[in-house]
Amino acid sequence: MRLGLLLVLLVSMSACEPMSSATDSTTEAKAAFQAYVDAINNGDIESASVMYDVEEGFHWVERGGLQYARGEDAAESLRTLTSNGGVPRMSIDDIHAAHLSKGAALVSAHFDFSVLSDTGEERFSFDGWMTVGMAMRSGGWRIAGGQSGPGVAP
Repeated sequence: MRLGLLLVLLVSMSACEPMSSATDSTTEAKAAFQAYVDAINNGDIESASVMYDVEEGFHWVERGGLQYARGEDAAESLRTLTSNGGVPRMSIDDIHAAHLSKGAALVSAHFDFSVLSDTGEERFSFDGWMTVGMAMRSGGWRIAGGQSGPGVAP
């Protein structure tokens, strides 16, 4: 009986992921998301664009509907926002992260996004909440899908 209980305990413990792995996934996913925001703010749209996963299953939801069914489409949209000489700016705060599994995490943040003219005048802006599923791929952390919605109602 004791041997059976010990075996059950060992099997269940081996199936559990160490806490440090969960912490590592959320810390790394948040850092990768911050690198995406930093790339946008540095005007490095290509580095920000490669953060969108090209694996099958990518999807992005906005305003209650599917906006992008491929990472390439989301990347092209980001490029288009700044194609006419616009200067992008994005700030994030109130960041939350949840561990999903080793190499996968959910990151949510309140964001403000704007595109400025070369002279610093705001062309347009929007804010809201963004939630992204981050996945570790062979090339590093990628945004596997996400959604954005309006900010807190006034």
